[in-house]
Amino acid sequence: MKKYFLLQIFYVFLMIALMSLLWEFVVEGFLSLDGHEDFSNKIEDVWATIVIACLALAYPTYKGLSIIRNWKELEKTLINQEMQSDNIENKKLASPDSINIILMDELHRRKKAAEIIKNERHKFFNMLDQLPICFHLQADDYTVPFANKMFKRRFGSPDTGLCHQLMHNRSKPCEPCSTFRIFDSHETESNVWTSQDGKTYLTVVTPFEDVDGSILIMEMAIDITSEQKAKNDLEHVLAEQEEHIKQRTLELERSNNALKEFSTFAAHDLKEPLRKILVFSGRIQEVIDVEPGGIAQQYLDGMGRSAERMNSLIDDLLKLSQVASQGTNFRKVDLNKVVAEVIEDLEPNYPDSRKNISVQSLPKVDADKTQMYQLFKNLLSNSLKYAKTDEPPRISIEVEINSDGHHLIAIRDNGIGFDEIYKEKIFKPFERLHGRSQYSGTGIGLAICKKVVESHNGELDVESQMNVGSTFTIRLPKSS
Repeated sequence: MKKYFLLQIFYVFLMIALMSLLWEFVVEGFLSLDGHEDFSNKIEDVWATIVIACLALAYPTYKGLSIIRNWKELEKTLINQEMQSDNIENKKLASPDSINIILMDELHRRKKAAEIIKNERHKFFNMLDQLPICFHLQADDYTVPFANKMFKRRFGSPDTGLCHQLMHNRSKPCEPCSTFRIFDSHETESNVWTSQDGKTYLTVVTPFEDVDGSILIMEMAIDITSEQKAKNDLEHVLAEQEEHIKQRTLELERSNNALKEFSTFAAHDLKEPLRKILVFSGRIQEVIDVEPGGIAQQYLDGMGRSAERMNSLIDDLLKLSQVASQGTNFRKVDLNKVVAEVIEDLEPNYPDSRKNISVQSLPKVDADKTQMYQLFKNLLSNSLKYAKTDEPPRISIEVEINSDGHHLIAIRDNGIGFDEIYKEKIFKPFERLHGRSQYSGTGIGLAICKKVVESHNGELDVESQMNVGSTFTIRLPKSS
């Protein structure tokens, strides 16, 4: 570019110099009229000179312009060659051999990728064959392009028929076909299906796009025949148990109704004769001269004790029936007041009970106040009754809240205790661990306690050790 520019300047200055010389020669020399007489001859000489000058300048000018054109063409050629060299170097396509190498490398990569895909497809199909489920692909023309071994074992080879022929033993497609809905909805569905051989399958059907872009249906079926049978058997057992529970409920209702009737009967019809026995035994002693300590007095005393025991037994049975028949219309009860009332009522029979019983601060609970009174009275009177003869009774009532939000109320004593093999027995009605000659009672007290706690959605348990003492634990729900 620089050489081309300088050459242009050179030829411009050359033309200016030549034209200047020509003008000076013609105008001041040949065209000057001083000293010339023949004008016509002068003109002819001038034109001859101009022609000669033009011819002299024509060839250098032509040659210079040719050189300039040659420089421009050469410059374009060099620029094009430089660009082609850069492209060849960048693309590394300097020769047909390099192109062949690139093509061979591309073919090798594609062949290797195809081999990898083939191996992966082989592994995938092997995996499908090993699955313990029936797996197949279904096309919209009812053909089965692929099926695993489990499917072929259960329904036959896909080459032998269409899907409705293989799976449903039908000559025509099912109407309506639940599987074919997937071609329209493009959503996954699942259902339970029973085949012609009586087996039950859990099927999952989902759309699947093939490599060519076509839509297939991928269906997986798991044999749940044994699970379905177990479910049916369980439902049958539950139905039987439900029927049994209904029968038991009816029996309990009849028992409760009978117990209520007994309560009414016991409250009047049974206790009335007992009252008369006690009254008449007293009158006998008044009208007959009975020797104190004599045989007649012993008979009358025994009759009175039996009547009193029978009266207590009827009272306890009445209390037990009332606990079983009453509802759950509970109110908030302050157990501190209940226990204080119990201790006060125990003092006539156990004078030192207030001194022997220590009580922590007790909670308020949703309960029936009368039943709570009966519960604590029975438990505390038991602890006092079964105290050691050579050691004063020590009874404590402690309380805590466990992790599930229940009140745990423990009544501990230092009494005679008992062997824990009898811990279930003592809560049954009329069960006694000691004879009446040793300890009085009807044998219903702890049964009433158990019933009271259970009617309040709680639990009653006991831990005991011979000659060490017992701990009765009451578990009651926390007040709402």
